[in-house]
Amino acid sequence: MHMSRKIAMLLFALLVGCDAHERGAVTADDVTVRADASHMQTSATQASLATASAADDPSAFVPAGATLVDTVLGDLTGLGTADALIVFTPGASEQGRLGDGPSRTVALLTRDASGRLQNAAENASIVPCERCGGIAGDPYAYARVESGFVTLAISGGSRQRWFHDYMFRYGPESGTWKLERVVRGVSDSQTDEQLQVELTAADFGDIAFADFDPASLPPPPTLD
Repeated sequence: MHMSRKIAMLLFALLVGCDAHERGAVTADDVTVRADASHMQTSATQASLATASAADDPSAFVPAGATLVDTVLGDLTGLGTADALIVFTPGASEQGRLGDGPSRTVALLTRDASGRLQNAAENASIVPCERCGGIAGDPYAYARVESGFVTLAISGGSRQRWFHDYMFRYGPESGTWKLERVVRGVSDSQTDEQLQVELTAADFGDIAFADFDPASLPPPPTLD
């Protein structure tokens, strides 16, 4: 009776083991496969996060070989988003003669529907070259981003110092920025004589940011 019970228990254990195997009991191979799958999923997630991070970094929009000059954060469209403006020199920065060198590019980076930065507009005519400000140095003074407004300030000269401020406003109906106001001035550092003029759309018409070239404006003021 005692031996029969032992045999019955042994048969039961064998049957349970077979059933567990058929139902997918974990083996060493299973553990290896699942570990590999988990590693692949983690790597894919990290790659996705790295791509999203790069797309959210304003410097990622600087072309290869170009030199980043400035980054300004702000609300470019007036929609309350964290946008960015970048200024870069298209090519390695080199010291050349005064007045020589490539002009800088200004790019306006806004948020798309998913919240990631995108290049919305560029201009390669507003900011002159690094050596184009005369003995006063780099003519790029600053960029300012306010709610739906962009201001680019340029200055230079020697005894006579000049400045040009260009202001753009975002228009939701056009989906772009239009030149709204230009303020230009000149002053004599020895005599303190000054002259300033202001231009509006009535003077220069309807000009989008990407199409604006300061050379298209009337000549700036000068001191005789």
